[in-house]
Parts: sequence; C-alpha cells; structure tokens
Amino acid sequence: MAFIVRWWREQGRSWCRGALAGMVGIFALVATVGSPATTASATSSRSTMAITTNVTTTLQNFEFNAFYGPGAAQISCELDHNFGDPQSKPFTDAYCMSYTKKMVHNVRLSASGKVVTCVGPQCGSNPGLGTPDFSPGTRVRSGPFTCTIATGTVKCTVASGQGFSISHSAIKRLRAK
Repeated sequence: MAFIVRWWREQGRSWCRGALAGMVGIFALVATVGSPATTASATSSRSTMAITTNVTTTLQNFEFNAFYGPGAAQISCELDHNFGDPQSKPFTDAYCMSYTKKMVHNVRLSASGKVVTCVGPQCGSNPGLGTPDFSPGTRVRSGPFTCTIATGTVKCTVASGQGFSISHSAIKRLRAK
C-alpha cells in the first residue's frame, strides 16, 4: 500500500484521480455487463425458457461461450458487425462452433439471413483467451444479431427470424417468421 501512496505523490494528484475514476468506470461497466439486466419469457413450441440475462454490446467483435457446466462441451460463438480491415471489405456475421469427440461443426449467419454450415475436423476453431461464459437463459445482442442460449443449444437470428440453432449434434436452419 505504501508504494501506491508514494506513486500518487510522485505522479500528481489530478492525474491519479483521473486514472482512478477511469478504473472505477471500467469496473462498473464490467459488473453491469455481467449482471442480470432484465427478466423476460421466451416461448417456443416445445417449452418455455426464462431469459434471466440480456447482454447488449456495440463492439464490432464480441465472442462468448455457452457454458453447460464443468467438463461439458461448450458452444463458442462470435458476433461481428462491420469488422475487419477498413482497406478490405469489413464483414458482418454470426459464427458458432461446437467441438466434441464425435463431431466438429460450425455455422455462419450473414446480416441478410444466409446460413452456411461446415462439418468435419477442418471446421474447428478455438475461442479467444478470456472469452466470457454465459449460461442458459442468456440473450446476447450485437449489431443485427440476437443469440439465445438454451440448454444444449444456441439460437442466432436476424430481425426477419432467419438464422440457425446449433447443438453438439446438429445444426438447424431457421426460416423467416
């Protein structure tokens, strides 16, 4: 603690207050993104699932894992909008991937609702270090995409309702409403 006080005096109090305020703001932002924002109800033809956490981001690139418990295989997703080198054509898509001992597959959804799938060992990838884990009952919104994590599946759609549902064993295309 003494080194912090010494550093504070050496650096000047106004600069340190600004840095401290910035750090407090970052911690508040991180705490807000990870805490339940709202409670709603999403109904499908088979069951009802309560949405307990909504995560909305404006980041051009946002990754998350659907976490189903210790030792369970995860589904990793990445939501990109206008992402990439400005010199080349930036892209907008939702990408999810599942890897188990029996199957590796991924799926991409464009902003227009086009779905492209890949099945086989060449279709695997790894989530980035520090990628957050979200549990079933979480809805993630970024750009034109909304992804909902349910038990064993992740469903991603665009406003038209087109999209996909991915589990550890299958990918299903979702048609427009």
